[in-house]
Amino acid sequence: MSRTPVHIVGCGGHAKVITSMIAAGDRFEIASFIDRAPAAGTRFLDRPVVAEEVFLAEGGGDAVVFGLGEWQHRAAAVARFKAAGFSSFPAVVAPSATVSPDVTVGEGSVLMPGVYVNAGSEIGDFCVLNTGAILDHDCWLGRGAALAPGVTVGGGCRIGGGAYIGIGASVSHGRTLGDGAVLGGGGFLKDDAGAGEFWAGVPASFIRKRAPGETIL
Repeated sequence: MSRTPVHIVGCGGHAKVITSMIAAGDRFEIASFIDRAPAAGTRFLDRPVVAEEVFLAEGGGDAVVFGLGEWQHRAAAVARFKAAGFSSFPAVVAPSATVSPDVTVGEGSVLMPGVYVNAGSEIGDFCVLNTGAILDHDCWLGRGAALAPGVTVGGGCRIGGGAYIGIGASVSHGRTLGDGAVLGGGGFLKDDAGAGEFWAGVPASFIRKRAPGETIL
């Protein structure tokens, strides 16, 4: 089977994991990495690193995967590439991920090794389900939502766009996290978290509102 060439945006740990996922599968092959301002001749994981402005100027229909963990950075990169005319952003699912056949996965989303997604769930565009995350039945993830390694989300939850759930945290069944909400690592959320709210602890309690444009990673 011939593999589809893809270009990965980013040269950090997130991109490294995506690279190993692609190498373990049979759908894609990595053509290059893309960074904002690499030094001439830079290579990453034995592949060339292309300056983003050069890549965008060439335009085209090449497939692009965003290897950026922080949603603020990922969203900005998605906007730049779409503005330049790129439209192919395949989802990447690790071979070891277990995904129910009726689950929908949006463009550009990444499901990492050991992820479980159960029946009836919907994963929006450019989401990240990190290593070992569990998303139970009938959940909904908005655009850019992210689950850190080892997160467990009970059935029927709604995770808003750009929301982030930290390492090892859990969300009780039927709860809602609004757009941009954050649950700190190790927390247990048994109430709803409003848009832009930061919750932490066991059980989790409201800590503060996020500042506009505040990054998490």
